[in-house]
Amino acid sequence: MIFLWTFFEIAGTIAFAISGALVGISRRMDIFGILVLALSTAIGGGIIRDVLVGNIPPNSFKTSLYIVLTTVITFIIFFIYRNQILRYMSRRKLRKMYLLADTLGLASFTVTGTTIGFNAYPEYPLFAITLGLITAVGGGIIRDVLAQRIPSVLQEEIYALPSIIGGIVFYLIAIIGDDYWYLASPISFFVVFFLRMIGIYYHLSLPKVR
Repeated sequence: MIFLWTFFEIAGTIAFAISGALVGISRRMDIFGILVLALSTAIGGGIIRDVLVGNIPPNSFKTSLYIVLTTVITFIIFFIYRNQILRYMSRRKLRKMYLLADTLGLASFTVTGTTIGFNAYPEYPLFAITLGLITAVGGGIIRDVLAQRIPSVLQEEIYALPSIIGGIVFYLIAIIGDDYWYLASPISFFVVFFLRMIGIYYHLSLPKVR
């Protein structure tokens, strides 16, 4: 389980670092601003998660891996855009790249957050599911606020709902017993990823006042 958790934590960090950096570039920020958005997206939700479970200092500060990884990715993306390596890509394709990265981050962090919540208080399903949701969307909310955008979770195609459903799936599998732990993480990940991508493709959203 430790290997799976670490895998999804690193995967989520990479994916959200990319999405955060792309938002910073789209807002025409300088390299520092882009890095701040990338870091906020990549480690923001995890910091909130760790504080809620009393893991102080947060995991992102106990090891330099996540900050260094996010920084390296940010500079690579900045270099690519700075040198117009992706100049042949249309705005639509770049938007798809952002959505894919953001969806991968959402699914990965749903798994890591729900795992920690379940390990801390397995008798409280609502806590585990909520912690997964906070981990998954917390960094994106910080990113969007800093970029002066309405947070994606509040307006785009179904965003929080896939995370909630993925957390429920994780809990239902994990609660069966230790023999099923190894299934909870990948199944939860694919549920979140699939539902979010379906929402994007078909432009599905929750009811709004028109």
